[in-house]
Amino acid sequence: MRRSTLIRATALAGLLPALELGKLARAQQPFPSKVIKLIIPYMPGASTDQVARPFAQELSKELKTPVIVESRPGGGTSIGALALKSQPADGHTLLVQTGEMFATKLANPKLDYEFSDFEAIAPLSRTPLALVVPGQYQIKTLDDLKAHAAKKNNELDFGSLGLGANMYTMLSRTLSQYLGIKPNMILYKGGAQVIPALMTGEIDAYFPTVGLIYGQKDNPRLHVLALTSDGSKNAFFPNAKSFKELGIKDMVMYSYFGIAIRSDTPNDIKMKLKQAAIRISNSDEMKEARRQIALEDFPGTLDEFNAEMRSNIQKLEAAYMQEQKH
Repeated sequence: MRRSTLIRATALAGLLPALELGKLARAQQPFPSKVIKLIIPYMPGASTDQVARPFAQELSKELKTPVIVESRPGGGTSIGALALKSQPADGHTLLVQTGEMFATKLANPKLDYEFSDFEAIAPLSRTPLALVVPGQYQIKTLDDLKAHAAKKNNELDFGSLGLGANMYTMLSRTLSQYLGIKPNMILYKGGAQVIPALMTGEIDAYFPTVGLIYGQKDNPRLHVLALTSDGSKNAFFPNAKSFKELGIKDMVMYSYFGIAIRSDTPNDIKMKLKQAAIRISNSDEMKEARRQIALEDFPGTLDEFNAEMRSNIQKLEAAYMQEQKH
């Protein structure tokens, strides 16, 4: 009995170092060790999708491993965010992150993710929004827009892709306060629905991204009145003024696109992904991909990108508190 016990103890003692070595080997396994997945929280064909797919191709070349794109639309991008959170923090799952993810969380606090669960590792692009009005009303200035509202009981109907705290509501309310009119938010499922409504005069105004409206830039039934840019010249609408230039400084707003991972990803993997993603984002291939769909390059560093994203979140939080009062 003693001899058998000794044999088992000796065998176990020999097995333990082997197990520890196995764990160490797995921990030191080179990254990447399997296919990488890039989650896009929008439908195929959206601007986010069109800029993410070239990124995935370049990342595959950079890391010498397959990168597959997985569309997980819905829930104000929360479905995509939750899909990333459900995966191991090993760097093999990435997410195209937009500000909508944060707005959705503010509107639905019970969603099972926190802002701190994710970390942006590279800016992908940014775009200002454009105030677009129907061409039939010959609205060429903000004064014209105010005069148009006066014919409608001092109210304007704004298109929106969601109620509550979002960029559409925030910009519409800020502009309405400046004009001294009442905004009515009209809900649509997507930008593809809003543009026809705008053309027919079903609504009075809408704030699409420049990327979305650029395909309609020569359409006489639509008119771009102003941009939410910081005053710098926009390459896609070079003749359009910014609200900042028109004297409304609170109307500076960009929609941001970035690549995010789980924030608890090991630092060595995180660093490797950051370096690769930033190189790709700055590459000529990505510059051309953005130009094709009227998206701007992000002009600063990753730290500046994260700072601007935080500023956007603060604006959305303020908008959310304001919405609670209505």
